[in-house]
Amino acid sequence: MKNQKTWVAVILLGTVAVNAGAYLMVRSRKAAPSEPVAARTRVPPPDVSSPPPAAPPSEDVNGGLARALRASGLAALEDRDYDRAVAQFTEALKLRPNDKDSDLPRLLGIATDLRSRDQSRTAQAPTPREPSPSRAPPRTRAAKLAAARAAREQQAAQAAPQEEAKGGLLLVTSTPPGLVVMVDGRAVDMTPARLPVSAGTHRVVLAQGERRLYEETVEVDSESVRSLNRDLTAELTPQAPKPAASPVAAVVPASPAAASAAPSGGPGANTPEPTPPPKPSVASAAVAQRGDLEVTSPGLYGEVWINGRPYGFPPISAQALPSGPARVEVRVNGEVKRRMTVEVEPGRSTRVRVK
Repeated sequence: MKNQKTWVAVILLGTVAVNAGAYLMVRSRKAAPSEPVAARTRVPPPDVSSPPPAAPPSEDVNGGLARALRASGLAALEDRDYDRAVAQFTEALKLRPNDKDSDLPRLLGIATDLRSRDQSRTAQAPTPREPSPSRAPPRTRAAKLAAARAAREQQAAQAAPQEEAKGGLLLVTSTPPGLVVMVDGRAVDMTPARLPVSAGTHRVVLAQGERRLYEETVEVDSESVRSLNRDLTAELTPQAPKPAASPVAAVVPASPAAASAAPSGGPGANTPEPTPPPKPSVASAAVAQRGDLEVTSPGLYGEVWINGRPYGFPPISAQALPSGPARVEVRVNGEVKRRMTVEVEPGRSTRVRVK
């Protein structure tokens, strides 16, 4: 009986303890702040494995657009639409303002000059005057002389535009610029060039120093503008020097008399007689008194002239120059930008760096 009472008390106490624990747990859950929805919603992290697509380089885009505008401006010059040519060259120059090797500034100046010339010619065109029937003919000698002089001046004013209209303009451009332009065998300017020529057929040559790169016969009409543009980058690419051939020793056969004179089987039976070395000639002595110059100009793009002769664009190698002081010049569009004197050593190659 006593044990039964003890077990009933233990069961009651355990039930009370379990209920109390469950009550405390439910109360603590109600008191805790509700978790925000944003915290429970998991946002996947951004995918950083694939990099964003790289934007195309703007320099290449600007270069292509500038070349297209340059070609459109040259076509406008040939069509004598000078306003459009000035606009195209101006836009191209805005895209490549720091390009030192570009000929856009020169082309813009040519187009502006042609537009001003055309406008002034239009403004100064003489209007024909109708003779007044009421004017009496001059009677005195002074009046007759004045009337004759006025008639001569009027005829000269009318003949001047006709004489000017007989010729045309020749615009020569190249890639790269700075090549020598020869018209009918005479060097006249460097590309880009604006050349007033007479109407008819002309032989145009683009050269670099003494090397002719391109030749063409063009027809220029009166009161017309003919444009000639050529890309000669491939022709100006320096070729790899050919390897020098190794000298081959020539075997001189022994003469029959010498072969018979030598004892058979002796050490000198098959040995030819030594030939004396050739005496130095006047030509070899002149070559020994000459030297070479290798000219580079990394900071200035212009044509190299040595002793008053053009040798092309650097890097150049001038060979067989007379020994002694040599005058080296770098010209840009015909204007001397750098000038120096270099000593040419005989039989040696001297390197010159133009800063």
